Amino acid sequence: MRTFVVSPKLTAYGAVLLALNLVAMAWRVSGQQVKRSSVSDAPRIRATVPAGAAAVAARQRFLEMFARAYFPGRTGQLLVVPREGDFITRPDPDVAYMHGSPWKYDVSIPLMFAGSAVKTGLASMPTLTALRQRSAWFTQAEVNFLPTNTPVGHSTISTGTDPGVHGITGVSVYDRTHHRGHPLFAERMPQDLMTLTLADIWQLETAGRAVILAQGSIERAATPLAGHGACQLNGTPVVLASYDRQTGAWATNPDCFLLPAYLKDRNARTLWQTSADWMGHRIDSPSAVRYSALFPAFEADALIAMIEHEPVGEDDVTDLILLNYKCADFVGHKYGPDSDELRATLGEMDRHLARMLSALEAKVGANYLLAVTADHGMPSKPLSPDRRHFAPAIIDLLNEKFDPEAKQLITSFEPEDLQIFVDEDRLKYLGLTLRDLAHFLESQPFLFAVFTNDDVRRAAHAAKRVTPTRGRSKYK
Repeated sequence: MRTFVVSPKLTAYGAVLLALNLVAMAWRVSGQQVKRSSVSDAPRIRATVPAGAAAVAARQRFLEMFARAYFPGRTGQLLVVPREGDFITRPDPDVAYMHGSPWKYDVSIPLMFAGSAVKTGLASMPTLTALRQRSAWFTQAEVNFLPTNTPVGHSTISTGTDPGVHGITGVSVYDRTHHRGHPLFAERMPQDLMTLTLADIWQLETAGRAVILAQGSIERAATPLAGHGACQLNGTPVVLASYDRQTGAWATNPDCFLLPAYLKDRNARTLWQTSADWMGHRIDSPSAVRYSALFPAFEADALIAMIEHEPVGEDDVTDLILLNYKCADFVGHKYGPDSDELRATLGEMDRHLARMLSALEAKVGANYLLAVTADHGMPSKPLSPDRRHFAPAIIDLLNEKFDPEAKQLITSFEPEDLQIFVDEDRLKYLGLTLRDLAHFLESQPFLFAVFTNDDVRRAAHAAKRVTPTRGRSKYK
């Protein structure tokens, strides 16, 4: 269980809490010493896989990570862990690299708090390097649930609870009633999030007096940061600026949130007016420009506009700003964590981070707390091409083995979710069990472990039985 703690001293001074979410592929920490930040320093893929007792221990740990995200009716029937160094993605050049696994390169994340009241530790992007030198920097932070992806990570960060509590178990779940995939946070709808978020509690605790600003460049990151807004009992609409990759504009869900008028005319199409190419890549569309170092300027400009236009820090109520700083994730998916493209992008992100902090300090001085973390990492280039696998091929493999004629056994598989949804009526008709499918998949050399829904459910229930409870009521 993760708990958000807001210092009474910070609240009394009417300061600002700024939470910044990055992607962890550019960070590496070793022991208690923070090393020089560079792309090539990211956690590396080992050439060998765990064996013997180490493999048994890893398997149990991964089962427990899935168990932390178990949610009845949402978790898939089969949950897979690729072999270390292998990963599963889609046949789409925009996601040539894919996270989601429990291996070190996907779970190691930065966690840093910087502000005037924070005692410093040790500390190459100059803005982040300077922040490290005056921050509390946690060098061993890791994601402890599966899958490691954007909606699950952002929902966990925003609620302080496990996925098994907040209910966001992946990019999508399978709707068995309507026989279709159900993308979570589609159209910036927060209703799939089953727990109140930091933003929700913040606005309720302050009776709507706090300024709450949320921004993100993909709806499944931006929405959980904003919380439920007016779509909760006694809630009020908070500001949510979510990038629309179809139009290049900022958008929101007007039923729950607000989009300030001063953001409505901004459009990312201005980014490629000078040139439609970046580092040899075409970026002349609202979707493609996200995969370039031009995009952080657009993200930063929007946040700076909100800081300048909204009454941030102007009374004795602590305000809240939440930013999904997304471009490193886009570029990392397409070109990889060791690419020149990502190096260039990180440099631009760092430069624009300095602009955002300058805008904040111009408004509130040093009276703010900055929290920096990430939702996941990213694997490096596979050691050989055959270690990159595609979800449709795995679906075909299962159907050809168990349902070669109808090919209806598998209903859905999003690779970053590591969960395969199975038609259990079809499974029963074929005289099969989920264990049959799991055993077959585990025989594949690119998979380290495969669990059934029952395995994960039992592990989740076992964890609840041994978790100590507080000896006091949650009600005052």
